[in-house]
Amino acid sequence: MSRSRDIILASMVGTIIEWYGIFIFSSGADYISKVFYPFVTSSVAILLTLLTFALGFVTRPVGAYIFGHYGDRIGRKKMLLLTLMISGISTGLTGLIPGYASIGVAAIIILVILRLVLGFGLGGEWGGAMLLTLENFQSRRGFYSSFVQSTVGLGLLIGVFIFFPLAYYLPASAMIAYGWRIPFLFSFVILIIGAFIRLKVSETPVFENEIKSKKIQKSPFKVLMKRHWKGVLTGTILAGSSGNFFYFAIALLPVLMEEIYKMPVYFGLIGTAIFGIADIIFVFMGGMISDAKGRKIIIAFANILALVIIYPSVYLVSDYYFIIFITLFGVAHGLSYSPLGAMISEIFPADVRYSGNSAAYQYGNSFIGGPAPYVSDYLGGISYVLYPVFTVIFILIALGTVIKTGETRNLSMDVTDEVES
Repeated sequence: MSRSRDIILASMVGTIIEWYGIFIFSSGADYISKVFYPFVTSSVAILLTLLTFALGFVTRPVGAYIFGHYGDRIGRKKMLLLTLMISGISTGLTGLIPGYASIGVAAIIILVILRLVLGFGLGGEWGGAMLLTLENFQSRRGFYSSFVQSTVGLGLLIGVFIFFPLAYYLPASAMIAYGWRIPFLFSFVILIIGAFIRLKVSETPVFENEIKSKKIQKSPFKVLMKRHWKGVLTGTILAGSSGNFFYFAIALLPVLMEEIYKMPVYFGLIGTAIFGIADIIFVFMGGMISDAKGRKIIIAFANILALVIIYPSVYLVSDYYFIIFITLFGVAHGLSYSPLGAMISEIFPADVRYSGNSAAYQYGNSFIGGPAPYVSDYLGGISYVLYPVFTVIFILIALGTVIKTGETRNLSMDVTDEVES
């Protein structure tokens, strides 16, 4: 029991930092925009802040390649320790950057550099964390993948727990001066706890078997793209769609509520907390159902639900409807996300699995999910009816993809390719 607990906690802690960091940056976007972009109008500053947020996804594919390569060659555990250090330190340091008023454009440059470094580290985090779980627990993989996937909701809830009292009790001037920094600094605490936990776990038995059987590829990514490019494309589309409607819900909708409908910041935080709770509950439900009924049907249902609610979510605007739609987005994301984690990992053989699941997941989130708030905000500036278009397009593509993809829940995690010389 102690070993199982340590494996589960070790797999979760890095992605908790990831989603916690995403939440505090997106929720603090209004304050961050005033600290780093005070020289433009508020609407342009928000747009620039969302663009800065999206820049963190630029280096994720690079991180996926580097950490996937070495994760498939020298082990999952070593890479997970490194990704944790990079993501935790870069998130924490964000809270220490002087504002534009203090050091001018250098503040923006430092912020961008830290976002790029963070993205690089996170590029290898999710893939390794998922394998740490799935390669240790090979039965009920949908359920066990739920622990890693539940960190979306957990990260959001921890962020709300830290951010909400600050936004509620501190005046806006204090939040701009120092309040927004406190949640970023708290990531150092999560980092220390996480490093201690990850040092305790061992390498996965699947990778240890690869070493014993001499199944280590010299160039995992080359083998991946040569033999399994269809799996990468499938995973990219499915991860991208899930990420797209996630960011639409937690990064764009609260900003619309604040900027256009003048609702207080803490109201968006309440909505995000509700999203997080719904997400955690339905992540586990989706994982367990996918073990019994298959990954495909759950992912398809979740995308259909997101498609049904996305246009009403920007047109039926009130505090009542906002809570309803943010809850439904939490349900849709939770249902899709747990089977997605298992499916993307099951598609690939063990010798290229770290490279494969990292590439698919990060390509999807970097090129489809991450840009969603910026692209949607830009399109909405042209016409209000265009806010959901970017997300709708990829939901439809994902539905077509999941229908054509074979079921993966009964595939073995021990399968490997022939080693290329």
